[in-house]
Amino acid sequence: MGTRLAYAGYVKRDQLTTRKATASVAPVLAELELRQPSVVTSDLMADVVAAAGSHLVADAAVERLVRDGWLFPLRTQGAWEFIPASRAGRYPSGDAWIELRALLSRRPNAPVAVAFASAVWELGYSSHQPSRPTFAHRPGWRAPRALGAARSVSYNWRLPTWEKEGLPIWHPATVVVAAANRPDAQDDWGNADDWLPETMRATTPSDVLTEARDRSTVTLARLAYFAEWSGRHDIVEALTPLMPERLPVTFLGSRHPRGRWIKRWKLYDALLPAR
Repeated sequence: MGTRLAYAGYVKRDQLTTRKATASVAPVLAELELRQPSVVTSDLMADVVAAAGSHLVADAAVERLVRDGWLFPLRTQGAWEFIPASRAGRYPSGDAWIELRALLSRRPNAPVAVAFASAVWELGYSSHQPSRPTFAHRPGWRAPRALGAARSVSYNWRLPTWEKEGLPIWHPATVVVAAANRPDAQDDWGNADDWLPETMRATTPSDVLTEARDRSTVTLARLAYFAEWSGRHDIVEALTPLMPERLPVTFLGSRHPRGRWIKRWKLYDALLPAR
């Protein structure tokens, strides 16, 4: 009873009326509140139980916390979302990346990253949140079913990812080069005047060259056009030596209708907003 009272002093009284914290599980819950993990794995729960000095085994602690609404089962096996007292109810967070966080909690070296329009949003370069989260994975890697709510794209990026709130996120240079290589996977082209210049401003010619080198001429032509459209003439100058003198005809978006003709890059643009 003393442990339960100690925990009652730790959380707000009105939150205790929503979900109970029995004496047996209260020390474990208190430890979780101190750590505030977004995802709890079996290994983490074993560590939490030990740190709390609880007599419960990890599986029993999980079962009771799920039953009482403090843990929410995820599709990733052996992982649960922690629902802290501050949420004042047994409601999942709605985090679009909770299953990816669970995967990375269990497999930290998984070759995945938040990508394309989702990377632009997470990095703060767009005011429009994508309707569906998108992540990329290395070619040959198979995304588990638990990540099925997000779109997965196979792509081989070169620059190290950035980290934000525990998530690996594409570097800005990776985003713009991948958008040129796979415009079908980028999305949000109607708002490109919002995110494309911002993403271009966040990178450097050397980083763009690292991602762009040995890509197809079509990709390079689109990329140079993106840089020019965004006012990054230094990136255009860096890319020009990589391209042949006679460029092939390139399409950005639908071929029917073809879109605006951009003579310098021999490119039909059906995606970028008119200026």
